[in-house]
Order: sequence, then structure tokens, then C-alpha cells
Amino acid sequence: MKLIILAFILSITLHFLFLTKIETPKEQMSDKPASSKKIDKSSVHFVKLQPKAQPKKQTKPKQEKVEPKKQDRPKKYKEVKLPKKEVAKREVIKKPKKVQKIPRPKVEAKPTFTKDIPKKTQREKDIEKRSLENFLLAEPVPLDKEMLDDITKSYINLYGEEYNSFTKVQKVFLQKNLKDIGRITQSYLRYPHIAVRTGQQGMNIVEFTLHPNGDITDLRISNTSGYSSLDENTVETIEYAYKDYPRPKTATKIKIYVYYKLY
Repeated sequence: MKLIILAFILSITLHFLFLTKIETPKEQMSDKPASSKKIDKSSVHFVKLQPKAQPKKQTKPKQEKVEPKKQDRPKKYKEVKLPKKEVAKREVIKKPKKVQKIPRPKVEAKPTFTKDIPKKTQREKDIEKRSLENFLLAEPVPLDKEMLDDITKSYINLYGEEYNSFTKVQKVFLQKNLKDIGRITQSYLRYPHIAVRTGQQGMNIVEFTLHPNGDITDLRISNTSGYSSLDENTVETIEYAYKDYPRPKTATKIKIYVYYKLY
């Protein structure tokens, strides 16, 4: 640390001495009187001032035309004319002229006279009826109730003695179609919500007359199930399902039972 302090003091002294030497000659020069300096006239020279030289305008160097050498000159080629292509002429299709339709004269249709068709007598009607019955009876449909299946038997038993009063055509239709009518009715059947909630079950018997054009008449419940909701639902079901029933040749009374069971 002592060495650092000594070095610092020496550097300050050297700087101080150097500054004192520079300032002394300037002071000696300033102390001299101004009169001691004499100007010699012979030493004065006059100089002519020349005008300022204006900048010269820059002129673009002229470009010398350089002629291309013989080797650099482009070669001249002969023009070759290509043969013209023959364009095939399009055939102009002439549109057929519109043919004006000549209105045909209206011809009034004269009524044709025909002979009056005679009405069928009662005897001819009876013969047609017998031929229809014979045609139906010729089919392999048994009229004996004992030869029928159990479901058809159960439907025919609903008629009782009334079944014997039906014609052969009606009996054949009942034996062939009562089972299908009952099946179609059950497919349309929907259990009433009230009956489901209250647990109503049972069976009712419905009857109606089925006509050849597919209509029904005299629809009613012949044997009630004991619940009005079930009986009303059966009548509504028949009113929807009768459109799919097979159609008889003559008006036939239909009698079927409808079951309601909760599983």
C-alpha cells in the first residue's frame, strides 16, 4: 500500500513540473512590447485576385458506333412458305320447315241406337245363384263342422241354431274366413290405458253384417266383458279393421270374440 501511495505522489510532481515548463515561454513572448516589431515595406507583395473558376459543364462522351464483326452479324435465312391446309367445308343441315297443322273439322258423334237389354227374370237369377253355390261347393271346403279346426269351430258355435239358417254360400264363406277375420281384428287391437292401470281383463263377443262392397252394418256387442272401456275399445277396433276383411259374395253376419289379457 505504501508503494502505491509513493507512486501516486511521484506522478503528481512530474505532471506539475511539466506544466510549469510549458507556460514560461508563452509569458516571455507576451511581455515583449509591440513597438519592437517593425514591418518592412519592401517585404510586402501585392497579389492579384483571380475570379473564381466556374465549374465546367460535364459533357457526355459520344458513343462510338461499333460495327459488328462479320462473324457477329446475324445470318439471313430464306423465308419458307408452308402449304396451306385445306379446311373441310361443313355441311349445312337445313332445318325442316314447320308444317302448319290444318285443323280438322269437328265431327259430331251421333248417338247409336241399341236394342233394350231385357231384364233378368227370377228364374235366371235363381240359376245364377245355384251355379255360384255349386262353384263354391266344388272347392275342397268341408261343410261338416266336425272337420274344421278348433278356432273356426269356436267361432261357428257362437251362432248356435242361427248357423243352420244360412245359405251354403254364407256357410262356405264363414268356414273359410272367420278365422282370418278374428286374426285381423286382434292385430288392430290396442289395450286401453285405463284398463291397464286398473287391471281389467276379459272377453267380449261382437257381431256385425259384412257386405260384398266391404261395408259393415249393425255393429254391436252381443256379449259384454263386464268393463265398458273394453267393450268400447272393441267397437272402435272393428271400425278400423273392417277395411282389411275378406269380402263375401252376399251379405253375411259375422260373429267373433275378442280377448283382453294382461301378461
